[in-house]
Amino acid sequence: MTDLDFGRTMHRVGPPGRPWMLVDARSLRVCAGLWIATAALAVFAVFSGSAQISFPEAMAALAGRGDEYTTMVVLEWRAPRIVIAVLLGACLAMSGAIFQNLTGNPLGSPDVIGFQTGSYTGALVVMLLLGGGSAATMGGALVGGVATAFLVFLLASRRGAVRGVRLIIVGIGVSAMLASVNVWILLNATVEDAIMAGLWGAGNLSGVSWPTVATTLAGSGAFIVAALLLSRPMRLMQIGVPFATALGQNVRLVQVCAIVVGVGLTALATATVGPISFIALAAPQIARRIVRSDGLALGPTAAVGSLLLLLADVVAQRIHPDSPLPVGIVTVSIGGLYFLWLLLREGKRR
Repeated sequence: MTDLDFGRTMHRVGPPGRPWMLVDARSLRVCAGLWIATAALAVFAVFSGSAQISFPEAMAALAGRGDEYTTMVVLEWRAPRIVIAVLLGACLAMSGAIFQNLTGNPLGSPDVIGFQTGSYTGALVVMLLLGGGSAATMGGALVGGVATAFLVFLLASRRGAVRGVRLIIVGIGVSAMLASVNVWILLNATVEDAIMAGLWGAGNLSGVSWPTVATTLAGSGAFIVAALLLSRPMRLMQIGVPFATALGQNVRLVQVCAIVVGVGLTALATATVGPISFIALAAPQIARRIVRSDGLALGPTAAVGSLLLLLADVVAQRIHPDSPLPVGIVTVSIGGLYFLWLLLREGKRR
């Protein structure tokens, strides 16, 4: 069934009498187009690359009829990398949308506020100071990201409230201090350990296996569902806190839950493959412009994030096939230009 909401065509999802949610018709069309583009790019990533595998051979391997070499390349190397790129791209994009909604500022993304820098600090402490393995490194990155997030919110809070501009400024300051700590740790490590830690810190999807995908999917699934459940209360808060309070909404509880979900999505992604910038910053803004909406638009945002991260990884692997780049280098290179444009645009507005 369809309905109208502020002049926009909406689709009702759920029973006719009590629908679960109203979905914007344009958002549905945009999401469908974005996921089709992501699927087409994933198919291209499966059979293209340094290993010469034809399209029919790749499809045969996916169907379980390929030879041993093709099956190893397609199912054990490329397929997990594609799936993790799509999943983590959606997680980072949704986290960025949540924090930009909370701060009311397009710069209020996790990579700007400093959460990813804190995750890198936690990972470096485990890798280089404590000598932990891959599982311990993921745990250290998760703890570092969460601890940095709550430190930033604690320092940015004033009289029990957190203002967007103050949060961004505090986050940039904390991020700069942690970055200097990261450099100190790297300088005191051996050359081999520093190189390995640097590769992790650049954001690298290589070496991802199906157990890693399964673990990440299980961890992110709960946060993604929670983000979808919070989308309507957060849209009401975007109209105005007094308006949301008048409708009986517990604004403080929604804010706390949104912070936990946003931090969890970012920390989980960073702990899995390292810090990946730009996706959380740009994906929500791109999605809003495509959908032509000022709201949260979590569905299109997740689709844009998946497409961007997968595209960046495809470029990173094929720009120099003999020595593929970490995906984080590609996203940072593009994100720097976008960040500069966004700063100039916000400066002209004010």
